[in-house]
Amino acid sequence: MNEVIFQRAIRSNNPQAILEVAYAFNELGEIEKGNGLIEHVRLFHGIPSWGFGYDVGYYTAVQKKLNDLGAKPPLVIDGNWGTKSKAACIAFQKSKGLVADAIPGTKTLAALGITPPSQVASSVKGHAMPATVNSDATAYAAGKQAGAEMGLTEPEVQYVVAVARGEGGYGNGWGTPSAKTLAESKTFGITGYEGVGSNNWGAVQGTGNAGSFPHVDHDAKGKAYLGHYKKYATHADAFKDMAHTILGGGPIRKAVGAQEIKSAIAEGNLRKAVYAQHANGYFELAPEAYLSTVISNYTKILDNIGWPKVLAENGITPGIAAKVAGGTLALWGLAALGIFLFRKPLGLVGT
Repeated sequence: MNEVIFQRAIRSNNPQAILEVAYAFNELGEIEKGNGLIEHVRLFHGIPSWGFGYDVGYYTAVQKKLNDLGAKPPLVIDGNWGTKSKAACIAFQKSKGLVADAIPGTKTLAALGITPPSQVASSVKGHAMPATVNSDATAYAAGKQAGAEMGLTEPEVQYVVAVARGEGGYGNGWGTPSAKTLAESKTFGITGYEGVGSNNWGAVQGTGNAGSFPHVDHDAKGKAYLGHYKKYATHADAFKDMAHTILGGGPIRKAVGAQEIKSAIAEGNLRKAVYAQHANGYFELAPEAYLSTVISNYTKILDNIGWPKVLAENGITPGIAAKVAGGTLALWGLAALGIFLFRKPLGLVGT
């Protein structure tokens, strides 16, 4: 039954329904099927927010390798995964006995001799921050622990973790300072690596429960100065501070802002939550750019550790919300979900 549902989803033209099936597979531990469907939506339906973070260079590498192996007609190496690229991929997959779905997933990449790109956090600050499956899992566990103590809901925990991933890879970014930062640090007599191990998730200045550390920052005119940043004893402590800041409404709108962002998160609506966060003065970046980063990081965490999907760009669908509330689907539940999804949304039987 699972394979039948997977094949029906691949043939569907309804991306939202396909994604719902993908997340059901992920919750069942059918990670490869789930990931394959998510990648299918990204490639065939033009929805970049559901991707795995692969960039144009990734597809360029696949196209080049297919050309090296004799793709006919030869592909234009431009990173655009169009009809000819898909056809060449399918031909290669068939030659290797792989599922011929035009999705350059893990098995296809291995057969091509290509190493999948490492996943990094998309940073709201404009540069990559290291975030791995392990760090995502650690951050989520810390968020769950601290969130329980703070009385936060699952969507609130996930939102804070997704934002933190882009703020500096849960503090991992302190270990990858830019050349400019290293040069400026020398003028202040520091190395630039003082934040390593600080558990400071959000570049928060001040004194934490484990003290502080020096790091170069810049004023409104771009002039460098030596700031002092919070150091926390644990990741859970860092999460708590970020959660208070993000969910607390900020200095501009206070209680009104706090209620607005919490209401948006309760709806599962990432767009509304980000715009409320912006109105509260949390960040100065253009809201759409910030939203894109939050969605990207939320999806990468979902892909990495399979947390329950309770947030989406424009709100969570009733079907997914009910599924999350009811816990992980059993095999019979997936079959039932498949019957519901494929009768109307996937258009595979009459309405």
